[in-house]
Amino acid sequence: MNPIAKIVLYLLAVVLIALFLAPPVFWGLQALGAQGIALGLESHPFHRVFSRITQIAALVLLWPMIRWVKIQNLTQLGIEPNPRRWRDLAVGLGLAIIPVAILAAGYVQFDILRIRNEFSLNPMIRIFFTAAFVSVFEEFLFRGVLLGLAIRSLRSIPALTVVSVGFSVIHFIKPKGLIPVEDVTWMSGFHLLGSSFEGGLAFSVLIGGMITLFVIGWITGVATLATRSLWMAIGLHAGWILIQQSVNLVTRYRIKPPEELMPWVGPSVVSGMVPTGVVPVLVLLVTGGLVWWYLRGVGCGRNQGCN
Repeated sequence: MNPIAKIVLYLLAVVLIALFLAPPVFWGLQALGAQGIALGLESHPFHRVFSRITQIAALVLLWPMIRWVKIQNLTQLGIEPNPRRWRDLAVGLGLAIIPVAILAAGYVQFDILRIRNEFSLNPMIRIFFTAAFVSVFEEFLFRGVLLGLAIRSLRSIPALTVVSVGFSVIHFIKPKGLIPVEDVTWMSGFHLLGSSFEGGLAFSVLIGGMITLFVIGWITGVATLATRSLWMAIGLHAGWILIQQSVNLVTRYRIKPPEELMPWVGPSVVSGMVPTGVVPVLVLLVTGGLVWWYLRGVGCGRNQGCN
């Protein structure tokens, strides 16, 4: 079977597991909560339980899927030891953080963002952990496994395009909607999926968010292919999360309606993590140009790596 088809079956298996496992897990947590032994987990709404089971299923099935496509080690996915790993990681962090920080300062200057009257820095610890976990998990899955598998069937550019499109679209699939405890049934997961695609967004903002994520996926994919490692991609991804969540912590988007300045500037979507508009995309392209310049400077290339 073609590796792409196996990836599709893997994704379908993850969704099916969540669909059929989420209701009994939810009921079990409710029963444990009634006994006082669920440690607060019984307060989680059904859509959150569904999301967590989806994530766990994706992790649990990832290794069997890798073995199914006859991958014995990361080298077969194009991932090799990187002697410049810490340098690549640090450069990725810097090239992601600095341009977006300058953009945020410009937004404040032009009154697109306003400094909050009150804010706490206590969430910074959570932000650091989020940046570390999400960047490692998503880069390993998308740029490590999925891109590596796609390149076994496609040439580099088509493979990178397909994976970047998938990376963009999947971020807008967000199971949501409060289902009362007494209304959760075996079909609740199916009902939840029917309303999963993030709604309530102006079309221009939705497309803007997808373009931003596509560009992010492309830049991290190029870094992965050029270095034959995930270190720089992880640094870039973690840096974008750190700076964007920090900006959200201390500022608020003041434009009403949110799409008034589109296509140039729009609100951040996907839980405030993804800026929209031509201006932030141009800033990302500046980062992409700096990544390309850095990789040329250290002698990286798609076919020879950084060794």
